[in-house]
Parts: sequence; C-alpha cells; structure tokens
Amino acid sequence: MEPVRNVLEQIVGQLASPEWLKNVLKLKWRQIVGDQLAKRTQVRHVKDGVVTVVASNPAVANELQYRKDELRRRIREAAQFEPLDIRIRIGVVQPEEAVRAQRIEQELSRLVLSPREKSLIEQTVAPIQDPELKEKVARVFEQFLRLSQWKRRHGFKECPRCKALYRGPRTYCPVCRIELRRLVHHN
Repeated sequence: MEPVRNVLEQIVGQLASPEWLKNVLKLKWRQIVGDQLAKRTQVRHVKDGVVTVVASNPAVANELQYRKDELRRRIREAAQFEPLDIRIRIGVVQPEEAVRAQRIEQELSRLVLSPREKSLIEQTVAPIQDPELKEKVARVFEQFLRLSQWKRRHGFKECPRCKALYRGPRTYCPVCRIELRRLVHHN
C-alpha cells in the first residue's frame, strides 16, 4: 500500500488543479445555485482562485452579482473550495453541458468505494484532531476517489510520471509534458 503522504500529495496536486476545481463546480453547480439558475448559468473558468461564471442574460447576471456572498458560501460547502472572487459574464450557456454534468454527478453518487479505498480514507484522516475538518477531508478524499474511479471507467489514463488521470494519446499528461519540455530546453 502507498504511504499515506504520497496519496495525500497526489490528492493535493489534483485538488489544486484549476481544471479539477472547474469540473467539481460544474458537477455540483445545480446543487450550488438551484435548478432555475443552473439552467441559465455555467462555470466557465477557475484560475488563480477566481471562478468565472457565464449568465445567459443581464437579469440573471445581476441576480448572481446580488447573491455573490451566498454563492461563495455554497461553493465552499459543496466543493470545499473558497473562491477569492466570482466574476460574472454574460454569454452563451450550453444547456447540454448542464444535463451532462447532472448525469455524471448521478453516476458518481452510485459508485461504491472498495474496502481498501475506505480504509485509506480512514487512515488518512485519523491524525486529524478537529472533527469538522476530519469530516471535510474525508468527504473531499471520497469525492476524489469516486472521480478517479469514474475517469478510469471512461477511458482516462494514468500518467506514469505524476499519476494524474488524463485523456489523450500521449504517454504523459499535459502538465508533465510541459515540465519535460522545459527540462529538455534547459539542458
């Protein structure tokens, strides 16, 4: 079994990824904003702690602006992520993306963790003294393991260098390819 520290480092690396945060927010968007706003809004980007949301029209954008503090709190509760800011833009909202995100969220909720994965979560959170923090870390870890399981079932590969799951024909994930290119150019 991998040492807990290695697993935690891998999780932190995945969780720190803006792409991962964007995907989590997309999956949980309906839960965060409710059915009516979910149909008219969409998470577009997460970069440097700033979440960019697209609203279908000015009235919806205004409502989101008015509810920004509540939105920030709901994002924190649903995704265990505290956005530095939420920027709202008016643009085209892709309805099929919301339906797809809802389907993926349902698939994720039906995935069952193995006894080994449950044990790994318990071992990881055991040293944490604060019960609230312990429970949140366990939830995030469980989310991560379910998402990893889902990705494997849907054709994602594991990068041999960093163990991140990614799609594509290349041997390494996009991040490792960039780092390897930099190493080659520096030598």
